[in-house]
Amino acid sequence: MTKVYGTGAYDFKRHHVAEYPLDLSATRPEAKSADSKPGSTTLASSITLSEIQRDRLTKIASANWLKTTTSAVADGGDMEVEGEEKRAFDAELVKKIYETELKVKEGRKTVPLQRVMILEVSQYLENYLWPNFDPETATFEHVMSMILMINEKFRENVAAWSCFYDQKGVFKRFLDRVLHLKEGRELSIAEKTNYLVFMINAFQSLEDEMVSQTVLKLASFESWHSLSYGRFQMELCLNNKLIKKWRKTIKKEAEEATKRGEVFNPSTSLEVRFLRNFTEEFLDVLDFKVFPQKSSANEDEIDDAAVLYCERFMEFLIDLLSQLPTRRYLRPLVADVAVVAKCHLSALYRHEKGKLFAQLVDLLQFYERFEINDYYGTQLTDDEVVRSHYERFQAFQLLAFKKIPKLRELALSNVGAIHKRADLSKQLSVLSPEELKDLVCCKILGLKELIFLLKSWSPSLRDSSLKKKQ
Repeated sequence: MTKVYGTGAYDFKRHHVAEYPLDLSATRPEAKSADSKPGSTTLASSITLSEIQRDRLTKIASANWLKTTTSAVADGGDMEVEGEEKRAFDAELVKKIYETELKVKEGRKTVPLQRVMILEVSQYLENYLWPNFDPETATFEHVMSMILMINEKFRENVAAWSCFYDQKGVFKRFLDRVLHLKEGRELSIAEKTNYLVFMINAFQSLEDEMVSQTVLKLASFESWHSLSYGRFQMELCLNNKLIKKWRKTIKKEAEEATKRGEVFNPSTSLEVRFLRNFTEEFLDVLDFKVFPQKSSANEDEIDDAAVLYCERFMEFLIDLLSQLPTRRYLRPLVADVAVVAKCHLSALYRHEKGKLFAQLVDLLQFYERFEINDYYGTQLTDDEVVRSHYERFQAFQLLAFKKIPKLRELALSNVGAIHKRADLSKQLSVLSPEELKDLVCCKILGLKELIFLLKSWSPSLRDSSLKKKQ
């Protein structure tokens, strides 16, 4: 059986499915040098020491943050002393470097890799961005520059969070700024991809308590406030123990809101809405950005940068569903938004350039349906899997029997006669498009009727009253 991360010892080595793409032409002798054009996205396979030394970014670093030492003779021995005093922090310099060196305006690449590598060598993050980071006044460019440098550290497989350990409180506020970064601002597709890569790296660092304290809140029990009412009821009904836990959670949140003098409205909380908004943003890119001119999926008019973003987002969801700490409460959200179904119906899934995306969607579907108990991490037995399969179909048959007269034949059929796609499609063909839409959108995705039917089946849940989300 394929391993699910989080059920045993953590294994945080991941295969990056959509790494920064390299331009092979950049390895030719006529390729541009590192200092040829500000913000150039042409990448070379390597960068030499001489190129680093004569690059304009190295000169800027030497004047502003690069720590250098000089040798001096004192009492017959050598002694190292600090070099010349550096200039004071300049927020405009950070903005200029981001706009001219780090920002990518077109093409599939998300960062000019050589420029980021040179900044990483000069310790741009450790010596300039982080020591001068103020959660209250830091600009968008400052935060995005930190995101890019952290991503580069992960790409190079070096310790990415070590420089933050001496100021854990400030680091928590940095993550809060990251979570609020997109509020009131439209990011380019390259910036969205870099932001997404940062979130992938953060959720792959759950072994680091400093990071997990913040990011795990995004996939906590409280995130169910963002579920649709029907899905929320169904999830509680399927696990009776969660009803008591949910009531305690609601009571605790209400008391905390009262102490702060605020009106209790958890659905507006960033931690509650973040992953749902993130997922809906991805679906918007998938529907409207991949084929910007609404061209046919068979044409060549496709945004490669948007394709890379979609591939990365699939990697993000796969990571979340393959780790038990994040899978437990996130899987209902993925099902509620119908991510897999919408990806299967997208034009990119069938496009020639969407082969990797299609493979990742299929892998996401595999993890979403993985035969494991989300709350205890135990493998489901064959009997439990078959029973769950039959219960879903029987609940649908009961719903059809009570509410849809045209589906009476489907309701009275045995499960083996309707559980295949072709057989089920034939049975549903008696419905008009409007009736089919009502069935899918109102009766199944709404799930209200189905929940009451499930409750009437289960004696253990018959007397359980579900408190409607506030």
